[in-house]
Amino acid sequence: MSKRSIAITTTTITLAAAVIVAGLWVTGGDPLRGIQELVAPRSTMTVENVFNGFEGQPDLPVTNPQDITAEACSDEVRCSQAVRADQITVYRFEDRDDAEGFTAALGDNGYQSDWIVLEYQGAKYDTDSAESSYATVFDGTWTSE
Repeated sequence: MSKRSIAITTTTITLAAAVIVAGLWVTGGDPLRGIQELVAPRSTMTVENVFNGFEGQPDLPVTNPQDITAEACSDEVRCSQAVRADQITVYRFEDRDDAEGFTAALGDNGYQSDWIVLEYQGAKYDTDSAESSYATVFDGTWTSE
């Protein structure tokens, strides 16, 4: 191997290591989260992100939000976060299949988008993009992969 090839290989390895270190720093030490954010950005979305998306929507109030994770998330409802406001409850799941099963159990009052489930009266049918609703604002603000 020539000196030039060794120098190029060393530079490549150094750059790769720098990228890994930067990724660890940006994600707080969790390289998989950084990769996940690149591949499926919605997978790392929090309930707080969802509620922040509703801010400034005059027809979609979100008042008195309360963290209900301790009582709502269990072995039966396998969510990782849950916040209830007077108008809507938002759940975050680590697994889309768990979110799908929970949404089915909510019937007409559940709407799923990836790892997030919205619960409010008539949510299942609240998907007309021409009208402002929690579901359409959520999907319009946070694009799916």
